[in-house]
Amino acid sequence: MWLAALDAGAWRPGLQRHWGPSPTRDRSGVRRLLLAVFLGLLLAGCGNLMSLHADLKEARKTFHRVAGRIESPTCADCPTIVVALGDRSGRQVHTYRVFEKPGKFDMVILAGSRYLFAFNDLNGDFEYQPDEPSGWYELTESPSGKREVAGIVLRIRPAEPDAREGPQMGDLSELRGITLGSVDVQLGQVVDLDDARFEPEVASMGVWQPIGFMKAGHAGLYFLEEYTPHKVPVLFMHGINGSPRDFAGMIAGLDRTRFQPWLLHYPSGLALDALGNGLLGMLSELDLRYNLKELHLVAHSLGGLLAQSYLKACEELQHCAYVRSFTSISTPFGGSRAAQTGVDRSPVVVPVWKSIAPGSRFLRELFARPLPPRVSHYLLFGYRNSSRTTFRSGDGVIPLDSQLRAEAQAQSRAMRGFDQDHSGILDDDAVHAYVNRVLSGSGGDHLLAGGGQNDTRWAQ
Repeated sequence: MWLAALDAGAWRPGLQRHWGPSPTRDRSGVRRLLLAVFLGLLLAGCGNLMSLHADLKEARKTFHRVAGRIESPTCADCPTIVVALGDRSGRQVHTYRVFEKPGKFDMVILAGSRYLFAFNDLNGDFEYQPDEPSGWYELTESPSGKREVAGIVLRIRPAEPDAREGPQMGDLSELRGITLGSVDVQLGQVVDLDDARFEPEVASMGVWQPIGFMKAGHAGLYFLEEYTPHKVPVLFMHGINGSPRDFAGMIAGLDRTRFQPWLLHYPSGLALDALGNGLLGMLSELDLRYNLKELHLVAHSLGGLLAQSYLKACEELQHCAYVRSFTSISTPFGGSRAAQTGVDRSPVVVPVWKSIAPGSRFLRELFARPLPPRVSHYLLFGYRNSSRTTFRSGDGVIPLDSQLRAEAQAQSRAMRGFDQDHSGILDDDAVHAYVNRVLSGSGGDHLLAGGGQNDTRWAQ
């Protein structure tokens, strides 16, 4: 789901660097990565760069992107599943993606996929039934070897008694995380925060070997308990080089009688538009499975950009009616100058650096659409700069002018500043209390003491 936009990692042999020792890693991992770029010391030297180069080269050979429209005249609002297959029988299911309804589609498939099969999943069982409207599209290999095929029209037609029997694929959701293609994500697997997939070494792998991270089964949206319909999900989204463990303190203070924590663990080296698109696919699948009524997003640092990208896609497609709030914490809405240094000077560019370099296309388009109507944004920022390498106002990693980008302020319902640095803000009791008030208020109107549309406060 997260494999689009991989060309950013091309090797540039004309650039030569001398690599020094890697800086000490702080708990969140963000300062380590950004300071490494800022000082010209890429995280662990040439070994990481070579791994990244090989990882992205493999991805360019292995995966293709397909995009276009799904047309379904007889069922314009039905949940729709698009399946990439190697044959028409259904024995070679490479991947699939759930869409809330027909319309625009965009997905990454294996290079060897020969067919797309789309069907309206009328009963929501993830299994094609002969009486469900469906349609085929045969993929032809591009003479130029292009990895992207756009402009596809997937036409779904009503089932006909004499139509050829569709593919026998069984319950597609049972393939997730087991036999689906060569790269997959975990969805709804119950874990605890001590899971080995959340170790710091694995988080680093998500930056420098994002495809290897996914092939190893680390990526996904995890649960800390079995899904319970009467509990509202809260999705926690870590930052670059981070993991769900970064939210351990906040999760410990969550009212588990009312809320259930969900954990996004993603390869944070990938381009952010691809990550946002992948999150949309995962949550669409969970919505079909559980018929979600309400969901809250809590995101730290880079995770806030991912969440904003996801919400932008939601608004464009008129999806995700279940999202109620988005709490961003120390998010670089204006980008990172250190990332630009990496783009300019590194012989191999981590794709996410291009996303967060100031003035990037991703950042220019990030606020092109308003938030979905029922989503309230709560913008939390830190202003304790304990760094010895930068004296700009901010949290020691992200300057205030990036955390408080004008468009982010304009869309927020409330803003709150905390006297904490970039990683410490996640362990602050006042931050935990504030987030709990947002969640408990189902929109947090009580936080706006002044009665206006936007309330800004600075916590001491």
